[in-house]
Formats: sequence, C-alpha cells, structure tokens
Amino acid sequence: MKKSTKIIIGCLAALVVGGIGFAIFSSAQKSAEMEKYSEWDIIEGNNVNGNIADHVIGNKDAKVKVIEYADFQCSACATTFPYIHEIIDEYKDQVALVFRTYVINYHQNGTAAATAATAAGLQGYFDEYATLLFANQNEWYDAEGTNRDEIFKSYLEDASNGEADVKKYTEDLKSSAVKEKIAFDRALALRVKLSATPLIYINQEKYEIASAKESEFKADFKAKLEEAINKAYNE
Repeated sequence: MKKSTKIIIGCLAALVVGGIGFAIFSSAQKSAEMEKYSEWDIIEGNNVNGNIADHVIGNKDAKVKVIEYADFQCSACATTFPYIHEIIDEYKDQVALVFRTYVINYHQNGTAAATAATAAGLQGYFDEYATLLFANQNEWYDAEGTNRDEIFKSYLEDASNGEADVKKYTEDLKSSAVKEKIAFDRALALRVKLSATPLIYINQEKYEIASAKESEFKADFKAKLEEAINKAYNE
C-alpha cells in the first residue's frame, strides 16, 4: 500500500503481535536477565540490550519521565514526534524523554529504519537521525534494497553534518548489538502490552492521544505534562 493512501489512524489501530520476524532473545538466560530491568527506568547499556543505553532527551535525573514507543514507518508517530520534542524542549530540565523503538511487523522498512537510527545513535546522532527519518518518511516508505540503504546513509551525512564515520555506521548496521537493542525495546513494549504506536507514558500514566491535529495535540500533551511536573515537584 502506498504511503499516500495511509492515514494516521492506520498506525493507531490494533497491531498483530505474532510473526515478529526476529527472535526477541536467543536464550532463556537472556530472558531471565531481562527481568532485572524495569520498563519504567532509564536503562543503561547491559548484556541483553547490546550494551546500548536508552535514547534520552532532557534531564536523565528528572522526576518526570516520558517514555515513547514508536515505529519509524508509522504515520502517526511521524506526525506527533516533532510536537512531543518541541514541548519536551521547553521543560528539558524537568523532564526526561525516553525513546524506544517498536517495529510493526507489516512495515517492510520498519526494522531497517530502526537499525539505521540505532547505528547512528552509536555515534551520538540518534535524535538528529530520528528527526530526519520521520520528516522524510514519504521518501523511503516504499523504497527497497540499495535505494533505501543509500537514502538512509544520506541521512547520516545530514544528521552529522558530514562528521559521522560511514564505515563504522555500515558495520554497526550488521552488528548483533544493534539487533539486541531493537529486540530489547520490543520486549519492554510487549511487557506493557503495547497494541498501537505511538505508545506514550508520562510517569507510568498512559497518555491517550485525543487528536493528532497539531494545535490540539500540543495543548493536550502540554497540559498533561505540566500536571505531572507540578505533581512531581510540588507535592
């Protein structure tokens, strides 16, 4: 289906959890190890997430945590991503935004996009790269093979202003560490019973998206965020 025929509610519909397409963990030992980590914490690199820490924007020590699970190929995620970041930027000293990937299984380029963003993140460009993926979703949505990979590589150049190590990025795309991080994020999402993207929590309270219209989303999200901030810092 062409990107132009998809609407935001398509990504907000219930997802099919089966047919993941890749193993969440390769052994019972890793699954047991995962139980040590809470989905509500900011998780540092460890031996089950490829030693790749959570992607965090804002103050890691903040009393308010916004946790978002999103698929780069999800139209609703692309719409709300810049709104959320704009508001978080206003409160970055009081809030930590934790972004975790969740690949919807019928999105043909979802895994490739998550892999590229995670690889870019290993060089410190995750947020810049994620911004480009969402902003240019139409460009790569139906791209295939080499064409898609070249588009993604061009985003690395743009995200880093030409300073990224392209060779390292290419190697990281194939690394087990990146695969483990994506699988780890997915496992956390399934633990909170994700059924649609974007899935957003504000201090463990699920944020229900009432509208994807920019002005309405921003007003509602900001109000909920301020409510959490006032509760966390003033009570």
